[in-house]
Amino acid sequence: MHISARALTAGLLLSAVALTGCTPFPPGARLLSPEPSDSASADAGETPEPADDAGGPPTEITFAAGAELDPAVWTVGWDDRLMAADERFAASSPDDGNGSWAYLDGQTQCTVAFYQGAITDLELGADDRVSTDNMLAAVLSTQIPGVTGADVSANASDDYVAQTTQEGTVDVRMVGGSGGAGGDEASWSEFGRTFGTLGTSLVVNVECPPGQDIGTEVTDLLGSYVGIAVAPASG
Repeated sequence: MHISARALTAGLLLSAVALTGCTPFPPGARLLSPEPSDSASADAGETPEPADDAGGPPTEITFAAGAELDPAVWTVGWDDRLMAADERFAASSPDDGNGSWAYLDGQTQCTVAFYQGAITDLELGADDRVSTDNMLAAVLSTQIPGVTGADVSANASDDYVAQTTQEGTVDVRMVGGSGGAGGDEASWSEFGRTFGTLGTSLVVNVECPPGQDIGTEVTDLLGSYVGIAVAPASG
């Protein structure tokens, strides 16, 4: 799952994409880190697992289960509050009010940039997996001209992020490569999820300087600091 790319600075990457709208940050979320399952993702055709509470979202929001989320009932957003509270990370770009913000990891000098909201001209696929690959391609296209959803699909892998409003997981797609503002020996990773029925995309761009293992950085983020909150829609 490797794509070679030229400079991918977090600020340029997220500001250069035509992004509109923003999902509200769900209040009262808490970060949970469930034990990894034997498979990070269920197949697209599998029946979504319902939550224990019949009124809640699925506990495993697979790419297929995304279709079960009613936009009149649910909103989704990144939950980075443990990251924000840890002195290891400093806000390098405060929330701009339009769904974008970023951190610098003081231990590794890796940058971690978040976006949540809508992406204009996004082509939705047959399910959220295809839509997510198209979203990652749209984000990467500012730095890798001509990249397509099919290119991402050929290089990306399935992973998951913990839900933070209940014990559960959300399937995401992840792709990475070399190059960036730090030079040819630098590395980058993109991971995220598009929720087609909600009209919302969540994406994180991680960039690490030469000598830093981006795999370890991403593992730390997903295991301890970053989750997805699925919360009732307001109003």
